[in-house]
Amino acid sequence: MSQPIPTEKTFSEAVRDRRATPHFLSDPVPDSDLKKILQAGLAAPSGYNLQPWRFVVVRDPAQRKRLREAAMSQPKVEEAPVVIVACGDPEAWRNGDLDEVLQLSRHYGFHDEKRLESIRATVTNFFESAPGVASGAAPDFAVWVNRQTMLAFTTMMWMAEVLGYDTAPMEGFYEDKVRATLGIPDHVRVVALLAIGRLSGPDKPFAGRFPMNRTVFADSWASPLT
Repeated sequence: MSQPIPTEKTFSEAVRDRRATPHFLSDPVPDSDLKKILQAGLAAPSGYNLQPWRFVVVRDPAQRKRLREAAMSQPKVEEAPVVIVACGDPEAWRNGDLDEVLQLSRHYGFHDEKRLESIRATVTNFFESAPGVASGAAPDFAVWVNRQTMLAFTTMMWMAEVLGYDTAPMEGFYEDKVRATLGIPDHVRVVALLAIGRLSGPDKPFAGRFPMNRTVFADSWASPLT
């Protein structure tokens, strides 16, 4: 028997009700909803608008079965009708993305060429001179790519939840095996997996959260916000 169409939620409801879904039904996610989810992620904030994220949408049952083996045999990888594999490409900016981003700016009406060339110089200097965390002089580029990708990943997760679907973000996988399974280039980092579908069986119980005064500070560390 087909399941009822998921009921769209408000964002507040999605935040309140979301759980990491333990098991999924096999009911497919319609293309129209999947595109809304993906487009939401692609609209996420991005530093310098570089959008270093890349996503592999895995729907083929045989491919999901192979991906499950690379994801520490988690059943939800094979159960969910859609698994989005979020990746970050640390070389994309130097392999044409920066030029394309600047061209996009021109297309959307930004024609200050002096400013565009300043952006090019800033981005190039930022990433080519970044020595990493050890020196403290600049952000670690691998960490930066991870942050950017997670912004889009999380936006996709929330859009799926708002549309009435259930989700399971996953960090448990063997990166080299995921790369091999999906043909992902060696230099691209696999950041996280997102299973999307309909809950099967009982939902994961709420495990609680620390109170705000335990983890949120006012103006300086260890001064709880009251």
